[in-house]
Amino acid sequence: MSRSYKKIPCCKDYNRGMKKRANRHLRRNYLDIPSGRAYKKLFCSYDICDYKFLNSFNSYKKGWSKYNGNRKYSDKELYKMWYKDYKMK
Repeated sequence: MSRSYKKIPCCKDYNRGMKKRANRHLRRNYLDIPSGRAYKKLFCSYDICDYKFLNSFNSYKKGWSKYNGNRKYSDKELYKMWYKDYKMK
């Protein structure tokens, strides 16, 4: 098992609906698409991923206590949750 991790702690939202919308837009509006990678010039691939969250552990901990104050976790448990969401590949 690999021990690699993300160098910048970020969490991206994978939005399947935007990917469907992009494919539908290409199929309906462009009848003659050349084969290969030419479709990439017609639709920006960066529009498919909507959100990207950059959080350090301290800001994650502050946000967690602000919005989920009724649940009590130790710092070790919070660090595991942050690591899973933001640092693991």
